[in-house]
Amino acid sequence: MRNMSLNDDTDYGQCFVCGPNNLSGLRLRFTRDGDSVKTKFRGGLQHQGFPGRVHGGVITALLDEVMSRVSLLEGIWTMTARIDIRFRNPIEVDEDVTAVGYKSSKRLGIWKVLGSVILDDGSIAAEASGTFLEIPDNTLAKITENYPILSSEWMSRS
Repeated sequence: MRNMSLNDDTDYGQCFVCGPNNLSGLRLRFTRDGDSVKTKFRGGLQHQGFPGRVHGGVITALLDEVMSRVSLLEGIWTMTARIDIRFRNPIEVDEDVTAVGYKSSKRLGIWKVLGSVILDDGSIAAEASGTFLEIPDNTLAKITENYPILSSEWMSRS
């Protein structure tokens, strides 16, 4: 199994959620916690939908990204095929939250992943289930061809 970074510190870095070079993005960093992936987030005024509340689309992006990184724990890149979200409690602007993703099952290149966004008091702000498909090496090679460092980090070496 290949050891892959959970963070993009390459010559690309433009992803809206995780890209450190995307000044309009969330610029999140991810960590491994056993068999799960975690990240911390604090929304600002630019992330609000209703006044003082983080927009549901931003929360969705947060869950999508933390869940898609679960496969990296096994050295495999995946892309989202489906995501279902239940919003339970609002997230206020300037409130710290933790997003967590973990594998539910994997079969024939199809990953089922669960995720949640947890408020500081331990309550659930949102929870999700998703289906993620493994990305073939030829597809990874094509989409990373202009980024040699990204390509060397993303390409499978199994």
